Amino acid sequence: MCPAPVPPTLVCFDIGGVLVRLCAGWDEAYRAAGLDVRPVPAGSAIEARRREIGIRFDSGQISLDDWANGVAQIIDAVYSPDELKRVHAAFLKDEYPGALELVGELHARRVETACLSNTNAAHWSRLAHVDEGGGARPGLAEFPAVVRLEHRLASHILHAMKPDAAAFAHVERATGARGPAILFFDDREENVGAARRCGWRAECVDPLGDTIAQVRGHLEVAGVLAADAAHG
Repeated sequence: MCPAPVPPTLVCFDIGGVLVRLCAGWDEAYRAAGLDVRPVPAGSAIEARRREIGIRFDSGQISLDDWANGVAQIIDAVYSPDELKRVHAAFLKDEYPGALELVGELHARRVETACLSNTNAAHWSRLAHVDEGGGARPGLAEFPAVVRLEHRLASHILHAMKPDAAAFAHVERATGARGPAILFFDDREENVGAARRCGWRAECVDPLGDTIAQVRGHLEVAGVLAADAAHG
């Protein structure tokens, strides 16, 4: 009879769609920014250019201004750079209920926590509550569960993005945890698959559901949390 697997010692979260709610798409973000939804140029070539500039932004190669100016050009200035920066800010909504309590519970059980997020400097400043130099910003954190994580790793700082193996290797170097000692949660199957190829345990969560309840269920199965530890 095979022995039961050893519970992981590090729980690593994606941020958007797992700990923090995001707008479901551009139309929702336009409205959240107080703008009307306007028809913008579309097509595979345009989408490819938007993806390319987004990757450059999230990997730390360009600034928010560069991104906004570039996207405005791609969409023929249907939205101005200043409007696009407002829309970008509006993409971040709030933490899923119970996220902060879950992180605290993991720490109380001496389980290390981390995040691995494809993000950018503008969002990271709010998510991690840091200034341009990486120091703590004044005032209350907007996303306290993210701030409480012990290891915070972001693509624009690492210059590596999921699902590239290099991003997952950064987590292992930063934390000292390896392979099945890590349990990873993400809302994208491609990232979950990449983590598993690196030897990690990984589970996909549905961002439209109760993500924290989903994570708790997987943590119970993995032996990290007791089945009676769930909170309403």
